[in-house]
This record gives sequence, structure tokens and C-alpha cells, in this order.
Amino acid sequence: MSRGLPLALCLAAGLAGCFTIGDSKAPIGTVSVPALRPAAERTLVIVLPGFGDDARDMKGHGLAEVIRESWPEVDVMLTSATFAYYRDGKLVPRLHDEIVGPSFRGGYARVWLAGASLGGMGALLYEREHPGELTGLVLFAPFLGNNELLQEIRAAGGPRTWNPGPLAAEMNGDNYQRQVWKMVKGWTPELARRVWLACGTSDHLIEDVRLLAPELPGSHYLELPGGHSWGLWIRSAKEVFSRIRLESGPPSGGAAEFRGSGVFAR
Repeated sequence: MSRGLPLALCLAAGLAGCFTIGDSKAPIGTVSVPALRPAAERTLVIVLPGFGDDARDMKGHGLAEVIRESWPEVDVMLTSATFAYYRDGKLVPRLHDEIVGPSFRGGYARVWLAGASLGGMGALLYEREHPGELTGLVLFAPFLGNNELLQEIRAAGGPRTWNPGPLAAEMNGDNYQRQVWKMVKGWTPELARRVWLACGTSDHLIEDVRLLAPELPGSHYLELPGGHSWGLWIRSAKEVFSRIRLESGPPSGGAAEFRGSGVFAR
């Protein structure tokens, strides 16, 4: 993505407050937490923070511990992919070059990407640029675009019947929201079943999230009482990652075996 997201957009989306912007010139910071029960077939869950948060904030909320308790075989990597990487159009290439790519090359058979709020949009941006590369996505109350675009999609009857119009091949700060929804419109069942979604019933983004939910398997969407907060996302993570573990089955085999079994070969 050559041009990043304007700061004003995220402020208008109600994602701001006392926040950390970060520095896109620096490597993406990470906090790694090893699996409680390591398996031969290694699985990694990478987490993108919400707007204004970083890896340290997520660690303080206990997110890594909740994920590992729900899925003891996974390693967790909390990232400081802060707003600066979005603003400067560097999130996806840096995430790929510094974190996702090295994780696969380092022997992980399965790599999941999770994100909350703005981080949920970040996960979708990565999927748009690298379709099918990840084992799956977990989205907690993702920011999905501005009201004008979302109303347009609703008026069309949902993403499947919506016409995104002509779009440049390259994603940028002007078209990234349409590009993401165009991707959703084109999801095959195989791609959609890799995505999990959760939101609080009193979250200000709930109606936007409900626009995306019908594109996923019913069991992959979770609503819990609560708002746009880490308290809700922590509770959601406990349930979602428990479900993923049950659906995925126990890890077995090795990385070489898995690399040929994804939606798209890397």
C-alpha cells in the first residue's frame, strides 16, 4: 500500500484518546510468549493492537495468557504495529517482511493473524495483499470503513450484491476500504471459513460488524454483552480460540506437510 491511512479518518471513527502513534522507521516491536504445551507442528498467533495500543498494552491486559489457556499448543506474538505503520503505508510490507515471512521460514506450520479495532482492519489489509497465505484471521470489533461506504454496501443488500466500482490495482489511502470490501465480496467458502469475528453488543461498531458476519460460517461469529474495550475482547478471545482449537484438531506432522495444504501455496 503506497499511501497510508489519514489520521483524521481514525479520529472520526472514534478510535482515538490517549494513544501511542509509534515510529514506522523502527522495526515492529514484539513480545513473544511460548506455548504452554509445545507441539511438533508449531502454531503461532500474531496479534495486531488497536488504535493507540502496542504490545506492552496487550500484555498488560493478559491477552497472551488468555490465548494460551484456550489453545495451549500455540506460541503468541504480540506486536507493536502501531498507527504510524498504517499512516505511512508500511503496515503490510513490514508485517510480511519482519514477522509473517520469518515465522513461516522459521518452522511454523500454522500462522494466525488476530487484530482488535484498527488491528482488525490491519489483518484484513494483510489478507487482501497476501490472500490465503495465513492459516486464519481473528477479528475483534474491526474498523471496517467510513459510514458513507458502509451505508452504500447496506443499501446494495450486502457485499455480495454491492458493486465496488472501478478500482486501481494498487491499494492506497484513498481506496483501501473499498479494496477490503471488494475482497470480502469475492471470498470463496474456503477463504471465508478461515475468518473468525467477534464484537460486543453495545460496541459502536456492532452494525458495521454485522454487515460482515453473514459472509462467514455462523459458528465463526460471536457477540457478547459489552462495548469497544479490551475487557470484551479478552472474553471473546477465550471463547474464539477455544473454538478454533476444537475445529483445528490437535497439531500433528510437520511444517513441510502443512505448506501444501493451505488455501494457496506460498
